[in-house]
Amino acid sequence: MKRQLFALCAMLLVVAGPASVRAGENGETEHWYDRVSLGGEIRLRSESQLDYGNLTGGVVNDSFLLLRVRPHIDARPVDGLRIFIQPQFSRAFAQEESTIANNNDAANPNNVFDLHQGFVSWEKIAGSIVTVTVGRQELAYGDERLIGAFNWSNIGRSFDAGKVRLEWEKVFVDGFASWNEKGAGNEYFGGLYSGWKIRPDMTLDTYGLVLNDNDGDGNPAITGVLLGTVGARFAGTALEDRWDYSLEAAVQFGKDKPNTHLAYAGHAATGYTFDTGWKPRLGVEYNFASGDDPGTAKVERFNNLFPTNHDKYGYIDFASWSNLHDIVASTSIKPVKGLMMKLDYHLFLLPEPATAMFRASGAVLRAGAAGASSLAGHEVDFLTKYTLNKWVNFLLGYSVFRGGSFFSDTGTNGTAHFLYGQATASF
Repeated sequence: MKRQLFALCAMLLVVAGPASVRAGENGETEHWYDRVSLGGEIRLRSESQLDYGNLTGGVVNDSFLLLRVRPHIDARPVDGLRIFIQPQFSRAFAQEESTIANNNDAANPNNVFDLHQGFVSWEKIAGSIVTVTVGRQELAYGDERLIGAFNWSNIGRSFDAGKVRLEWEKVFVDGFASWNEKGAGNEYFGGLYSGWKIRPDMTLDTYGLVLNDNDGDGNPAITGVLLGTVGARFAGTALEDRWDYSLEAAVQFGKDKPNTHLAYAGHAATGYTFDTGWKPRLGVEYNFASGDDPGTAKVERFNNLFPTNHDKYGYIDFASWSNLHDIVASTSIKPVKGLMMKLDYHLFLLPEPATAMFRASGAVLRAGAAGASSLAGHEVDFLTKYTLNKWVNFLLGYSVFRGGSFFSDTGTNGTAHFLYGQATASF
């Protein structure tokens, strides 16, 4: 993989070569390196998970230090052509047998050197509205409830995909298709996503997505998944940006083979920021996703697809947009320039407690049981973010999750704590 990445970078310089010298807009000499920019990000995060065992069934306490480095080369060797290469180094410290072995470290998937993004984009082809992008790329739409780059992860998410964008002044339409090679059959994901900027402070997105997972989504009882998801998102601000709001709804249909699938999900949030020195904001939010009734053959649990869930349903990552009622109250302040402090409360209920509660990753956190309580738990999240300048920012957070009667009815119960600190430098 390392040799492949270095070869890719060398190829970029070769492609840029023919444009080594040209006349600029004002007649000045323009070299190839004037059309190449270098940048990147270095991120270091410490995490501590305390008293998780009674809720997750795994390790009780765990702490780790994560490093992620993402340099990039962004080149535009000729007008309308963009070449973007972004390798990634990600590492969990003290998780390998030897630091001089220089192996793939298959036992620790957080320790990798890989290509995060590498794509070629033909922009506004021949002066038209059409842009075509092919290669490994991030896909992120709306507030990433269904399709996101999952930036919180030390590895993140990108797609091997092709994308065509039609773009006007206030409207864009993306058509994309991606694929993953899986053990029991390939996975294909694609669709259409459109955005309309109704006015500067108001947007409307609509989408139609298709997932064809021939691997059965890792469930041996399912021979394949073929799902369509249609939905819309409406968001904006008013009253000189003091009032913010967002609404999203989606319906999902198809088959979790051999059974039919019909599910739905919704999101509604609003907040008001007071025009005072500390800019205090008060907000409320409700998230819902249907769960599966085990008494019927039809699958009714909403499939969360490929989201960025970490900042949506509690920072401790015990919930996702699947079999969920999430009632949220939040407040934040900005006491000094660059500093934001935020406090959230989540009440989690399960529409179908006989099914399960699902983690942010989509994996089962706790299997359900007939007659179990719908009260899954309470979570409080405290987050502080300090932006020193445009290159450096810091995060400090603490979350506590107290299990509800659902956990007592299905096994052990307890209270989990999550502490983290993060520093990010961009260049």
